[in-house]
Amino acid sequence: MIDSPLIEINDSAFEQLISVLTKFVEARSISLEGSHTPEMKSCRDLVADEFKKIGASVQLLEIDDAPDAVYAEFPHNNPNAPTILLYSHYDVQPVGDLSNWTSEPFKTIVRDNRIFGRGASDDKSGIITHIGALQAIFSSNLTLPCHVKIIIEGEEELGSPHASEFLEKYNDLLKADAVIIADSVHWGVNEPAITTSLRGLVDCEIVVKTLELGVHSGEYGGVVPDALMTLSRIITSLHNEDGTVAVEGLVRNQTNEIEIKSSEILEKAGAFLSLETIGTGDVISRLWTQPAISVLAINAPPIDEAINLIVPEASAKISMRIAPGQDPVAALDALEAHLTTSTPWGASIKVIRGAAASPFESQEAGKLMQAYEKGVQYAWGKIPRKIGLGGTIPLVAELKNNYPDCEILITGVGDPISRIHGPDESQDLTELKRNIIAEAYVLMAINSAYN
Repeated sequence: MIDSPLIEINDSAFEQLISVLTKFVEARSISLEGSHTPEMKSCRDLVADEFKKIGASVQLLEIDDAPDAVYAEFPHNNPNAPTILLYSHYDVQPVGDLSNWTSEPFKTIVRDNRIFGRGASDDKSGIITHIGALQAIFSSNLTLPCHVKIIIEGEEELGSPHASEFLEKYNDLLKADAVIIADSVHWGVNEPAITTSLRGLVDCEIVVKTLELGVHSGEYGGVVPDALMTLSRIITSLHNEDGTVAVEGLVRNQTNEIEIKSSEILEKAGAFLSLETIGTGDVISRLWTQPAISVLAINAPPIDEAINLIVPEASAKISMRIAPGQDPVAALDALEAHLTTSTPWGASIKVIRGAAASPFESQEAGKLMQAYEKGVQYAWGKIPRKIGLGGTIPLVAELKNNYPDCEILITGVGDPISRIHGPDESQDLTELKRNIIAEAYVLMAINSAYN
């Protein structure tokens, strides 16, 4: 292992990294708006330029209809040196209702040691972690003891629909002994964690029709059901009375690893005081190892366009998180079967299948995890927790399928109050700095871990 005091980041270097993070946030790289929008290309180029500045060879990885991924590399002259692949993504979620933000989503502001802005945490701080770790090593006059590759993708927030194509086309280029995924969260501020499991994700759109065209609600109401009411019945059928998922045949597990109260989760989520939780079993199991269904959107006439007409068609997007151990195709089959057999009143229903991302579960503490634990001890002065994550990182399962012998480590950047995907997304600056130091430590220690 390295002499730990060698890895440091001075205030000036960190301030420069935050200015780079600000440029990334201002790029407004919302992948849902299009793969090759000017904003997406601008952010892509900014990321590529920053890796070039620190001496990496950089190229764009291209797949038809997908945002370009940025690939950077620091080769090692020793062919026996381990190869480490670093991952993050540069695309972000839409901002939603601007009135819920206390500052401009794409203009960063620092308050109470947190930097605010869409993507400030998810996952542009992940990119900064990689850049900062490499800078910390080079500024300390150290030489990388390993071969480092970096992949920064641009469609993670869409479910990485082209991940398998990227890995098929660039299989040899992306091959590595170990991968560090900087796209998770810590247990809390000053509570570092390693993510050892992820839920998978499947989604679909459901289109319900009761009529070819709308008809007068006074003439036909009471006999002819409207599509929105029919859709509502189908959506209601997705959960049992206690809030558990009603779709049959899904994997469900109990963890019993960490005790946390329902009230703590509701508080972190910013729930109304009267709100109750859904589901059964311990809270952590409901978050990490049980399925969960959310209705993401509904297409129907808006209230300001409502007229006395029986609505002939309505649709919704349904998202289902699936537990580790669950096959995503089987889960999507089960969801589709439930939707099509729950249709009331003989209405017409069409299910349009969407994304299907596999869950992930780390089987054991490998060499990379052991090295990272020491890096966290150096940066935070404590041992990291091992946690699950209710969210999904689609590329992780694809990497595991393509490189079964590759160890995958999922590290945190944000924390539970980062409000990832929500208004006022933010990143704690001290946690970011510590994350950079921990990763730098791992990159310097990994050679001895693998040899």
